Amino acid sequence: MLRAIAVNAANNVAGHFGKAPEFAVYDAQGQLIERMINSGSKAVGCKHKKQLQRRLSELGVQEIVLGSIGQRSLARLLNAGFVVSQVAARTPVSDVLAGTANKLNLTAAEHGRPCKREKGECGCGCGSKKAVAPKIGMMMNSMSRLSGLSRIKLK
Repeated sequence: MLRAIAVNAANNVAGHFGKAPEFAVYDAQGQLIERMINSGSKAVGCKHKKQLQRRLSELGVQEIVLGSIGQRSLARLLNAGFVVSQVAARTPVSDVLAGTANKLNLTAAEHGRPCKREKGECGCGCGSKKAVAPKIGMMMNSMSRLSGLSRIKLK
């Protein structure tokens, strides 16, 4: 079984899946197979995460070990058939390979971090949208226009 570990420059488990600078791919015996530079680690968006998923799948990776992951990315990885395991960020890779790191298997999208975006649309251009309530200021402006009221100035 091949395992990909999201790693940082110090060769510890990276804090976040999509922003990990590299992924180290190991075989079942703990031998390094390949180090992949995550070219999208400085970009935020779904496109580079999909490319990363595709590349890991092409290599035959079955398990992904990471520090944290968002709900959407986790759902995508689980639906693609990956086993996703979470360990504490900055855990040494050697501990993961030795089996001494506390691993938690993430089995549902809800186990990931909620999306921080509040604007309703993903900033990467993937078209992902979520319903959000309109901002209070926008509601007040709309109400005053509808009622013909001018803005009230407070002293």
